[in-house]
Amino acid sequence: MKIGIFSDTHDNLPLIREAINIFNSEDVELVIHCGDFVSLFVVKEFKELGCPILAVYGNNDGEKAKLREWLKDINKDNEIDEFLAVEIDDLKFFITHGHYNTVLDTAINSGLYDIVVYGHTHKKVFESINNTLVINPGECCGYLTGEATIGILDTKSKEYKEYRLGEEE
Repeated sequence: MKIGIFSDTHDNLPLIREAINIFNSEDVELVIHCGDFVSLFVVKEFKELGCPILAVYGNNDGEKAKLREWLKDINKDNEIDEFLAVEIDDLKFFITHGHYNTVLDTAINSGLYDIVVYGHTHKKVFESINNTLVINPGECCGYLTGEATIGILDTKSKEYKEYRLGEEE
């Protein structure tokens, strides 16, 4: 399965739209959003996404009940919570925003998960730690690092492809 991964969208509508277009054109079957949607108005952009979203709340997501409601209104299969532990293609995933360092470190070092996905730092990570694949797609918004990135993970091969957003072809 191809899974789109992004984080820290921070209301950057043009780059959110670009990310959604890439996910749709690459036929991803699921998208993981690692938090910090920020404002509720961005949720309407996810109507264009051709698959469900698994998401976690970020430290800048304030209206959590409305965010959950609006995501569910778009697609009943959408999920959002503080943390998610899910199994996809026989792989155990832990998804967090990453602002609770102890939770993140515990998930990575627990040996319970095949893949840990997080955001928050706006810094890209793709590495194996104690047999756990750890992924941070960087920031979709591009505000802190000047580099807007998302990724697609193939669960069969465990290959990860990074996409840079906002660059002219």
